[in-house]
Amino acid sequence: MLTIGIHYIGTIASLDMRGKFIKGQGGFQLQMLVDKVLSAGTSKILLNLTDVPIIDSMGIGEIVRAFKKVSEAKGTFKLVGVTDRVYGALKITQLLDLIESYDTEEEALTSFIKEKKGKGRKKKDGDEDGDEESEVEKDEE
Repeated sequence: MLTIGIHYIGTIASLDMRGKFIKGQGGFQLQMLVDKVLSAGTSKILLNLTDVPIIDSMGIGEIVRAFKKVSEAKGTFKLVGVTDRVYGALKITQLLDLIESYDTEEEALTSFIKEKKGKGRKKKDGDEDGDEESEVEKDEE
């Protein structure tokens, strides 16, 4: 049985899936949660697949629907914790070329912060990656 939990990290919603994402399990629940999060004004969504050991074509289709829904709402949808078996299925369908994927929630959260900083802000002379990290830490405080 597939379950989906939700937690917020600031303005980012993380949908945490647990179980097999296969035919007849979780698709409707995922779409309802995405709708709920978007209607609440949250446009940054992480789909955490760390505890999903297997996915079939139905599960992949539901991820595509969720991604499309978030994109149409001018939001951002990213994947986190894609396991080896799930990675294989997503790679074959070229979905990983379309949706950003990160190993950990922390990496995904950092990517949102970098996107925010990248808009309308020029990199200062002498700014290196190390300097950006210290700025990220300041943002999280």
